[in-house]
Amino acid sequence: MSRFLQSMIVLASLLPAVACAANVRVFAAGAAKAGVEALLPGFGQASGDAVDASYDTAGALRDRVLKGERPDVAILYDAAVDALVARGLVSDGDRREIGVVVVGLAVRQGAALPDISTVDALRRTLLAAKAIGYADAAHGATSGAQFDKAVDGLGIRAQVAGKATVLPTGGEVLQGVAAGKFDVGVSQSSEILPVPGVTFVGGLPPPFELRTPYAIVVLGGSEPGRRLLHYLDTAAAHARFAASGFSAR
Repeated sequence: MSRFLQSMIVLASLLPAVACAANVRVFAAGAAKAGVEALLPGFGQASGDAVDASYDTAGALRDRVLKGERPDVAILYDAAVDALVARGLVSDGDRREIGVVVVGLAVRQGAALPDISTVDALRRTLLAAKAIGYADAAHGATSGAQFDKAVDGLGIRAQVAGKATVLPTGGEVLQGVAAGKFDVGVSQSSEILPVPGVTFVGGLPPPFELRTPYAIVVLGGSEPGRRLLHYLDTAAAHARFAASGFSAR
């Protein structure tokens, strides 16, 4: 057999895979970013699909979809997913739960862990902090909205306002904590745990604790999106999400 013919046979054998390959567009909330980024390379190798992932707060991504953008897959907290389902954008069977995250505090690695086990302890910790960073509730940040509730509930809004910095995302907050810009940062457990240079202190105490379920959905019945959904619904993928800070309901 000639080398030319051999080359043509090899090329022909590759065509079906190339024809089936697709570009899969993903919207993923920051809380899921570490797990998603760890899993996407394996999906690309297994499926041949390319993945274009966008990360932001769950609220911001939800609003982009509701305004007309159409990713193949969205990974958001349950309430945001419910809004997409209500619009008829998600078919039956195209939703999977991935776990729950908690709103909590982070400090720079090596720093003493503050006590936030009770309401009084949390108040003392926040009053003692010289600089606090948290994500913007107005930008759709769940952790920021919950922290605002806690500060108001503790009655320390005036004392915190002068030393708090509001940033667009939890990721930016944690970069500031790692760099020593903030004594305390507020974010989701799954955003805090994977970040080098920071330590997860724990979740906010009752009555300010918040456990938020997250889900993966396929939009518009996208077949490439369903391939990714099935990949992210495996035991290995769930273990990866758990390692990044998600827990069971």
